[in-house]
Amino acid sequence: MHKRQRLSLKASERGKNLIKEARIKKIEQARNERIKVQGKIEKAWDIDEMFLREASKILEPHQNWDCVETYAVSLMTWRRFREAKPITAINFQAFCQVLVLNWEDVAENKADANKDLSEAPPLSNFYGRTQELTELQQWLIQERCRLVLIHGMGGIGKRALARYLVDKIANKYDCLIWLSLESAPQFQQILIKLVQFLSKSEKEEGDISQLMQYLHHQRCLIILDAWEEIIGNSKEDYTNYSVFVERVAKEVHKSCLLLLSRIKPQNIEILEGQLVRSKRLGVLTYEEAKEILIAEGLSGTSNELEEFSRRYSNPWILKKIAQNIRNVFNGDISPFMDVSIFVGDAVTEFLDKQFQPLSKAETNLIYWVALRRNTASWNQLLQDKKDFLTDAQLLQTLEDLIAKHSLLDKQIEELPLIYILDPVILKYTNERFIRENYQEINQAFKTEKINGSELFISHSFITEHPKDEELNQEQMRRIVKPIQKMLLAELRSQQQLEDKLRNILSLLQDRGLSQGYANQNILHLISACEQI
Repeated sequence: MHKRQRLSLKASERGKNLIKEARIKKIEQARNERIKVQGKIEKAWDIDEMFLREASKILEPHQNWDCVETYAVSLMTWRRFREAKPITAINFQAFCQVLVLNWEDVAENKADANKDLSEAPPLSNFYGRTQELTELQQWLIQERCRLVLIHGMGGIGKRALARYLVDKIANKYDCLIWLSLESAPQFQQILIKLVQFLSKSEKEEGDISQLMQYLHHQRCLIILDAWEEIIGNSKEDYTNYSVFVERVAKEVHKSCLLLLSRIKPQNIEILEGQLVRSKRLGVLTYEEAKEILIAEGLSGTSNELEEFSRRYSNPWILKKIAQNIRNVFNGDISPFMDVSIFVGDAVTEFLDKQFQPLSKAETNLIYWVALRRNTASWNQLLQDKKDFLTDAQLLQTLEDLIAKHSLLDKQIEELPLIYILDPVILKYTNERFIRENYQEINQAFKTEKINGSELFISHSFITEHPKDEELNQEQMRRIVKPIQKMLLAELRSQQQLEDKLRNILSLLQDRGLSQGYANQNILHLISACEQI
């Protein structure tokens, strides 16, 4: 029985790369030959024409194709071939012959056609997250959830976990596609990609209803990566994304939509139920972090490895710090442990991006928690916020920072319960708070104006309730002194600094800003000057 010939062919993702590499190689060879013969490359040289001519000679060898305007195959067909779109099998094979490629190595097979991981990260070594992996497999395979969200702060491992999960369960689905939203594409672009993929390129475009039909008739897994990026799209466009997600969650079908996001969107939270689940990824356990440390080529005593993993429990940050240690200490963490929590330029830039989408209230609350050095209880935050937030706003903001942004955590072993920041985030927040206060106070020095929303008004550098001498000394050392030193370095005169700080007190009095913390903060800075 003869093997059935395929009428049309398209390149696989691997084949697309082979085409690209072979084309570059062919162009380079032709360029060198032209320079050898002509001594230069003429400006009018049409590179694509070279490929069309050679393909035509293969397709119709009895014709003379050296001086013609029209070839046996069109420029559009050549472009479709390069873009991995379907063309007739005979043209596909001719182009492969021109590029000296085996067409069977380039063409997409049935397994390739049902799986598109071209926008997925490469599969790499994966450590830990056993419980999360088991739970996600349960939701997707046994319970057949329609919509699953994996969320957590940047660098926490959402993408790595999802990629490993997909590799384990791919054979359970008829088709699988991973799409990145990092460039914030319009919904129509994503819709077209999904329709073309699920229709096996039979349709060029469609609507959400047609897409739902495909999800109903075959078991598909769709991964949309970096959902947080499209939240800032136009209202109409985000509404289209939301309508699609809502229909996936509510309508009966065989498929699953897996979303990865730094932020937990409110509309998805509302949909949660039996067939809609969400998983928040937290920091690594000691054992998980230790596995990564060893894999990254680091060494140290058991106690050092445990302390290191306690300090750096975000996988992205951990790997970035591991790179520093390999470069400087050849992988030995022992000398590095003498350094306090390390927040280099790369980590600072990374955390800047995590803070970027936060509201003013959310940033202020993180600062209140950081000022208490991870000892803030609910009652203490109620006192610290004064009238800058209502009690209801404080509650909502706390929940958003914990559940939506994953930047704040709870320590439930303590009574009363306290709110904490990851050690690296605490260090970063402290440095950010110092820098912003310095900038705002220095600006007030220059303009002799206070707008009333400055951090030194809304946040107490040294907390008073309850009285904690040890904490207050730490706040003086970590907050007040660094701000004072930065201001002194700017003015280069202790007396001038004291005079300008006293002038701030006068400005506060003139503005009637006595409700916040400004007076006591300025007095603490004056006191720090006098202690020099």
